Amino acid sequence: MNIIRKAFLFAACAFGAFATAQTAPPLPNALSGRWTFFGPTAVLTDTVSLVFDGNGAPGTVAGKITIRGVTCGAKDEPFTGTWDGSVLRFEALMRADVNTTRMGGDCSAPAKIVLTRKPGQTAFEGETTRAGFTSRLQLAP
Repeated sequence: MNIIRKAFLFAACAFGAFATAQTAPPLPNALSGRWTFFGPTAVLTDTVSLVFDGNGAPGTVAGKITIRGVTCGAKDEPFTGTWDGSVLRFEALMRADVNTTRMGGDCSAPAKIVLTRKPGQTAFEGETTRAGFTSRLQLAP
């Protein structure tokens, strides 16, 4: 085999190994963890879980969110969003008196949620913003 063929095969194999190493793991079937809100007079924290439909490939994502909130919460509330292999973005409706610790919330604005998985890790971190308030999220499969 001549030198040009050997160089071409080496380059093809190296590129294939590089491309395979760069492929992000799929979105897991489910995530659960905690949200934390740092307010001026208190720190609030409670649970959140996400269940995803499909195979976890990048693109459009559908699923359900359950979040225990103070005055607005969700119980298996459907959502759709996007997953690019490292960042998950979606909006979800929160409802008054659903999975909450207090009654009578004003839950008209949807929650905007952005979660990021760092390379080589399985846990996700991010934040949710609703009605001008931002909470930190930490979730894992």
